[in-house]
Amino acid sequence: MAAEPISAVSPIAALSPQLRQRERRTRLTGLALMSPALLLVALFLFLPLVFILQMSFTEGHSFLSPAGATYTLQNYVVMAGRYLPNLLITIELAALAMVVDLIFGVPFAYVLVRKVRYRGVVRAFMVFPMFGALYIAFGLGFLVLPGGPLAPLLAALGISGVSALYGTPSTVFAMAIFTFPFMVMNVGTALSNVDPKLEEAAACLGARPWQTYRRVLIPLTRTGIIAGMLMVFGWNLGAFAEPLLLGGLNEQRTLALTIYQRGVVQSDYGLSSAMSIVLLVLAVVVSYVSLRYSRNALV
Repeated sequence: MAAEPISAVSPIAALSPQLRQRERRTRLTGLALMSPALLLVALFLFLPLVFILQMSFTEGHSFLSPAGATYTLQNYVVMAGRYLPNLLITIELAALAMVVDLIFGVPFAYVLVRKVRYRGVVRAFMVFPMFGALYIAFGLGFLVLPGGPLAPLLAALGISGVSALYGTPSTVFAMAIFTFPFMVMNVGTALSNVDPKLEEAAACLGARPWQTYRRVLIPLTRTGIIAGMLMVFGWNLGAFAEPLLLGGLNEQRTLALTIYQRGVVQSDYGLSSAMSIVLLVLAVVVSYVSLRYSRNALV
């Protein structure tokens, strides 16, 4: 009697259709669970962006006119000419706030990671500036204006509270306070990945603290520092409350305030949309580079 042929199909191959069916079911379940979030993003993020982009090529408020929109490229021409100084002022204030956060944020992050035992409590207090720039602006006004806690100190120094409050220093300081946690979190995350034994080894080799900081810590935390700088800069590009409440005439020419004036007050939706697109593109580019560096810092 001839022996029956042995099947060449392995158990894993026999189960492969079942595995593929299970993977397909898992993938469909994931898509079904994500569909509400994708729908919300499409309706409340991408669809408004499409409308703003289309509106940026229309004249005045013709986009909402019953007669139909009048399309033009003049908005971007005006943006590149007449309102280019407004964009430069916006970049200048964001860059100055970034420098302030860099000067104070890097040492603060080092002390927080290396020296503070209850760093969770400090991180909890750092959340308060993120509650809103409006609170920071009003808080600085309460501290500096006549009758505030810092008014006697300013008077002793011969500084007027009004002149100290309404100008570039107060605006930049308020913007830096609002974005200070972002700098500390990025630098602190990078420092957490640096072994403290490297600092001890540098000290044993005769390096002074500032040499250890410059030759060991800064190179190893460079990605975190750059990520924090870019995140702070990108966030401050859209600053609104600080220049409005603490700035002078020059600081109130930021692009965010100009968009409000042209769009809400003067109903020039086309030009304000063009300004929004320019500011959005700049913020997206900076945020993208910041996220790339943040990912490297977390490795």
